[in-house]
Amino acid sequence: CASHPRARAPPWMLGATRATTTTTTTAAQSSFARVARRLATTTAARAPAPRAASGDTTASHQRAASMPGEFDDAKRAMRRAMRDSLRAMSAETISIEDAAIARHARQVRRVRDAARCATYLASARLREASTSALIADALARPASMVFAPVVDVGGDAVRTMRMVHVEDVARDVERGAYDLPEPTASYADGRRRLDVVRDVARVGALDVIIVPGVAFNARGVRLGRGGGYYDSFLSLYAETVAARGLAPPLVVALAYSCQYIADA
Repeated sequence: CASHPRARAPPWMLGATRATTTTTTTAAQSSFARVARRLATTTAARAPAPRAASGDTTASHQRAASMPGEFDDAKRAMRRAMRDSLRAMSAETISIEDAAIARHARQVRRVRDAARCATYLASARLREASTSALIADALARPASMVFAPVVDVGGDAVRTMRMVHVEDVARDVERGAYDLPEPTASYADGRRRLDVVRDVARVGALDVIIVPGVAFNARGVRLGRGGGYYDSFLSLYAETVAARGLAPPLVVALAYSCQYIADA
C-alpha cells in the first residue's frame, strides 16, 4: 500500500497481474524471500487491513536506512537475479506472457472500466511487461483519460515523477529521462499537459494506477528499481486525494511469470 507520514490515506491494494506459469532462478527466490520478510516486518504496523499490500514504499525506505547493510545487499542481489531472468526470456515468451497479462488485467472490472487511468509506458530495454494493449483499451473508451509518467530532474539533481495526460501515444510520447518513453511537455497546440496532482480539481480522482516493478510475491510486496519514483508519487497522490475526500485508485502491478515468486 502507499501511505504518507503526513496523511492517513486508505490502504491501496497492490496486485501482481501476471502470466499463469511461474518460473524463476534459485538466486532470485532466495534474495526475494529475504527482502519480502524484511519489508513485511517493517510495514506491518502501517497496513492493518489484511488485504492491503506493502511495497518498496517511501516509509519503507526511511526505515530501511537504519537497517543492516544485509537488507540493501539482498535487494541488489534480487535485482541482479531478476535482470538475468528477464534477459533470458525469448521474444516468443515475452509475446505470449504480454497477451496473458492483458487478458488477466481485463478481468479486473476497475481496470476494464477505468475512466481515468495512470500507467507506465513499458520499456523493452528494461523488459517491462507491456502496457500497450491496456492503453489502447483505455483510449478507445469514450471520455476516458490516460496519464503517463514524466521524470523531472532539477538543477540540484532532485528527481521527481509526475503523471500527465496523453491523448495519442504515437504522437505524444518521446524519449525522456534515462532514455525511457515519456510524454512531451505540452499538447500539440502548445498547452501544458494536465497533471493528475496539480490539476486534480479538473481531472478528478484516478480509477487505476498501473505500476512496474522488479519482483513481487503473493502478499503484494513489490521490489522496485531503487529510484523511489513510484513510491514518492503514490505517497503524494495519496495525500492529494485524501485532502479532497476523493476515493483512492486501485494500484495494479504487471509482472512476467519470472518476476512473481509464490513462496517468498
